Amino acid sequence: MRYACQAQLLLLLLIAAIGVTRAGVSSSYDRQAKTFIDQSSERYYKLYNQIASETYSANNEEDFEALFSKLTNVKRIADELVGISREASGFDLSKVHDGELKLALQELRKVGDLFVLGEDYFSSVQMNLAALQKMSTDKDIEPYLGGAKMPNEDDSPLAYYPDIQKIVQRSSDADELKYYWETWRDKNQIWASVNFYTIVQSYQKAAKILEIPVHQLWYRYDSQEMLQQMEQAMAELKPAYQQLHAFVRRELHQKYGSEVVNANGPIPDHLFQQVLEQAWEEGSIIEGFFPRKDLPQYDDFVKQLSAKALINESESFYTSLGFAPLSADFHKNQLKEPNEDRPDDDCRPALFDLTPHVYMMYCEKVSFRKLMQYHAHMARVYYAEQKKQLPSYYFKAYNLEYPVGEAVVLSASSPTHLTGRGLAKNVQFTEQTLMNRLFRMGIHTVLNIPLYYVHTKVMHDLLNGTVDMDTVNRHYWRLLEQHAGIEPPTDRTEGAIDFPYKFYVNIEQNYQTKKFISEILGYQFYRALCHQANHRGLLHNCDFYGNFAVGNSLKAMMSLGSTKPWREVVGKVLPKNTGLSSLALLEYYQPIVDWLKTHNKQTKVKIGWNSTQKKVV
Repeated sequence: MRYACQAQLLLLLLIAAIGVTRAGVSSSYDRQAKTFIDQSSERYYKLYNQIASETYSANNEEDFEALFSKLTNVKRIADELVGISREASGFDLSKVHDGELKLALQELRKVGDLFVLGEDYFSSVQMNLAALQKMSTDKDIEPYLGGAKMPNEDDSPLAYYPDIQKIVQRSSDADELKYYWETWRDKNQIWASVNFYTIVQSYQKAAKILEIPVHQLWYRYDSQEMLQQMEQAMAELKPAYQQLHAFVRRELHQKYGSEVVNANGPIPDHLFQQVLEQAWEEGSIIEGFFPRKDLPQYDDFVKQLSAKALINESESFYTSLGFAPLSADFHKNQLKEPNEDRPDDDCRPALFDLTPHVYMMYCEKVSFRKLMQYHAHMARVYYAEQKKQLPSYYFKAYNLEYPVGEAVVLSASSPTHLTGRGLAKNVQFTEQTLMNRLFRMGIHTVLNIPLYYVHTKVMHDLLNGTVDMDTVNRHYWRLLEQHAGIEPPTDRTEGAIDFPYKFYVNIEQNYQTKKFISEILGYQFYRALCHQANHRGLLHNCDFYGNFAVGNSLKAMMSLGSTKPWREVVGKVLPKNTGLSSLALLEYYQPIVDWLKTHNKQTKVKIGWNSTQKKVV
């Protein structure tokens, strides 16, 4: 018995010794991983700051040697980022016990991004992306009727952006709109197909090299859960969308007749785009109900301001919520001044916010639209500032910067805010004026959301191989008909690829998914923040400017980065968070939805749409 007890004791001691040894090895491996992670996080920030510096110091007038030198530097930096990915992949996650270290290593494995493609990224992917952008800016489209409808009958070739877009904003000629719709797509069919598919293949190849699912590389978060939430939001939006769709289709049918618009079918895409582009123009489809002349000229609110003053005004919104003013160093060295020689330059404002050291470029043109864009962009600047203490692997924040910007824009564009800030002087926002404004906003917002969803779904299905380039156009039109009630203007032939130019804008940044989430979640944030600010009255005229409690909620969310799961982070602003939901947006536009229901009932229009008669091969 005594020997048995001794043997048992020895066995226990042996097990304990092995456990201590294993713990020591594990602890040593964890320490090794932590050292690498800490160093890599610093390197990541340093390397991306160098890329940002190279990008924002670029000058279109620089000579070839200077530009080549910058390209060489970016390639060197890209190689170092790929090196971090490879080193992170070298760690055996089964030997790492600390959960945070495991997560950090998984994130660092992805920092190489498309750079893992090596020289192919610079010689192929970048060229393909540039080619897709140029499809909309190349002046290669002959004007309609040889320029007969152009000022002075100018027959010079046109670019889609901005030339044809401006024509769509003012034209009421269905044949002219159809001509530009078809001609631009026919002209770019081959270029679009080749360059776009190369981008798709590049993501698939990069994901394989990084040994991660392709959707994880593309979306940067749990794609399956997010798609399910997007579908939930679409289902909630559908009844209101169908009411607006029925109204729009009836107005177009009355204007253009049955040969152009089927009174019970989908809306032809060239006219659907016209409705979107003309939402804030005179002559839009709501002109007979809500004339544009009854609205103020919003550009007049800012015509006395400089481009820099617009930046300062947008910054003041955030400081009113309790955020610290941006540093003098930011204003001097990270805020790129525009080209003062081109005061009408309508460039797209740009930001680099992959690290706490944010760079921002603004435009010289002064307009109300630019002011709102800067309010949205400042959300990204302040978000980066709030999470600057986080390591690189927690710095990305589920793209929540965009819905925060959307919420701020909704507040900053409200009549209450514009009047309170002294921007809208001698302007009376009557109930009819508010409905006029709301209807135009609703057209722009509600009609676009299904398009963002369809574009997201198309890319999702291409990446996972559900469809290929031979079948993607049919798939695209099926989705557009199902979710948006849209059809092509004409039968589509084999080989056609009919995505609009906006589909390709910033495609490598998954812009369409960001837009969907920022619209839906932005309204959710806006409603929650308005409730926190104790707003009384209709939601669409709420302004939370100057409310420190709102600022504290935003700071609490921003400072988390991605240290917590998505729902928990969003919960700092949405305590009863159930994911993406269209209910807040529907509350915002409820007066318009009520108006539409009454009007559609009176006119006895069909709600929903029959199947298209157009053929897509």
